[in-house]
Amino acid sequence: MDSPRLHWMRGRQEEGPGVPRTLEWIGCDDAGEAIARVVRIRGPVSTGWRQYWAVALDEEARVVELRPTPPEGAGWLAYIGGQVVGRAALPLQAVRTAEAALGAD
Repeated sequence: MDSPRLHWMRGRQEEGPGVPRTLEWIGCDDAGEAIARVVRIRGPVSTGWRQYWAVALDEEARVVELRPTPPEGAGWLAYIGGQVVGRAALPLQAVRTAEAALGAD
């Protein structure tokens, strides 16, 4: 059975200097329903000789994002629903992994 091809669109983006960096791709079926996601794992924040493993997302630091170190060469997660179906070094590889996992059902 061939793996289904989803329609992929950009999700969240990281704001910064220059062009915004895509952090998430959302795979939708023909009806427009979100079926799969490919998410970039952001590692710790490095400033000089310090590394921060948790980053405050608001001024009062009430909302904190934990940032694990991505495994070597596998900075993208492919998941369907709440289940991780694979890791990849590039977003397109993770997209194909998610599509292949859907075809295995």
